[in-house]
Amino acid sequence: MKHPLEKLIRMEVMTIIAGLFIGIFAWITGWVFFLFLACYLFIGSMLSHALILLHTRRGSDGIKQAIRAMLLFLFITSLFFYLN
Repeated sequence: MKHPLEKLIRMEVMTIIAGLFIGIFAWITGWVFFLFLACYLFIGSMLSHALILLHTRRGSDGIKQAIRAMLLFLFITSLFFYLN
C-alpha cells in the first residue's frame, strides 16, 4: 500500500536533487540564469515540504514554511530584476 503523501515526498526530493545538480552546473559555468533556476527549485521543495506539513496536521509549521518560501521567492525575484 502506498503512502498517501508519496507524490509530495517524491516532488520534494526531486526538486532538491535537481536544484543541487543545476546549482553545481551554475557554479562551474558561471551562468546566473541557472543559479536562479536552482534557487527556484529549492523554493519549490520548501513549498512541497509545507504541503506535507499541512497534510500531517502540523499546520503552524506548514504555514511558517510556506511564508519562508514566499519571502525567499520575492527576494530572489527582486534580485533577478535588480541584476538585469
